[in-house]
Amino acid sequence: MNLGDSKMTKIPLPTIGEILQEEFMIPLDISPVTLSKKTTISLEQIDHLLHNKLVIDADISQQLGQVFHVSDNYFLKLQKDINSRK
Repeated sequence: MNLGDSKMTKIPLPTIGEILQEEFMIPLDISPVTLSKKTTISLEQIDHLLHNKLVIDADISQQLGQVFHVSDNYFLKLQKDINSRK
């Protein structure tokens, strides 16, 4: 295949909601209700995150980072990276 071929298809970009659910919540068996109880993030906000209706800010990133044992800015950086690729 020629790299200059304009018919190359793009790999679909995962959403922050898909990553949060598929890479963190499902493997750790954490439901939206449990996540809400472990943080100050409301169940409605978590639902909006999972359906990509809410952008992750520094506070949400910090709380998610603490629950999922990643850096406080992990999810914020991930959100910014996804946004930059759109």
